Amino acid sequence: METMKALLERRSVRKYKSEPIREEDLRAVLEAACYAPSAINLQHWHFVAVRSPEHMADLKAIMAKVVTAFRPVLKERFAKHPETVAETENFLASLGGAPVCVLAFFLKVDYPDRDGAMQSVSAAIENLLLAAWDKGLGSCWMSAPQRMGLGEELRARFAPDKGEFVAAITLGYPDQSPRCPARREGRYIIL
Repeated sequence: METMKALLERRSVRKYKSEPIREEDLRAVLEAACYAPSAINLQHWHFVAVRSPEHMADLKAIMAKVVTAFRPVLKERFAKHPETVAETENFLASLGGAPVCVLAFFLKVDYPDRDGAMQSVSAAIENLLLAAWDKGLGSCWMSAPQRMGLGEELRARFAPDKGEFVAAITLGYPDQSPRCPARREGRYIIL
C-alpha cells in the first residue's frame, strides 16, 4: 500500500468482525512497530498481544473499571451527545469485539529521558496502526486506561517486569467503515 494512502485513509475502528487475525499478519504488525524510530536507539517499547479468551476476559474486566472511571469525563466532553457517551462506553467495555488487543509498555521504568521514551513508544504505536491498515486490519489507539489510572493494574496483570503501561490498541478485521472526521484548520504553518 502506498504510504500517503495509508496515512490519509486509516481510521480508528471501534467495531470488528469475530474473524481471528492470521498469525503471520499479527507478527508482521508487531514487527513493524518495533522498526519505529526511537530516542538514541533505545527501542523503549514492549508489546503484549492479548488474544486468548481467558486473557481477553481479564482485560475486559479491567476495561470495565476504565469505563466507570471515564464516565464523568465522557459526560462532560459529550454533554450534548449522550449517544457518543454510550457508544464509547460500549466500545471500551467490549473492545468492539476485537480478536486482539495490543498493550504497549515502556520496556524499563528508569529511562533518563522520559519524554523521549514516550515519543518512541508513540512512534512504535503509529507504525503498528499503519502496518495493521496495510494488512487489512482496523485498529483503535486507546489512552483511557492509562488516563484513568488503570495502567498499573494492566502492567501487574500482563507485563509485570516490562515497565509502565502506555496505551492499548484494538486490532481486527473492520466491521464498519468510519468516515474521516473533519480536519481542523490552522494546525501548521510554514516559515
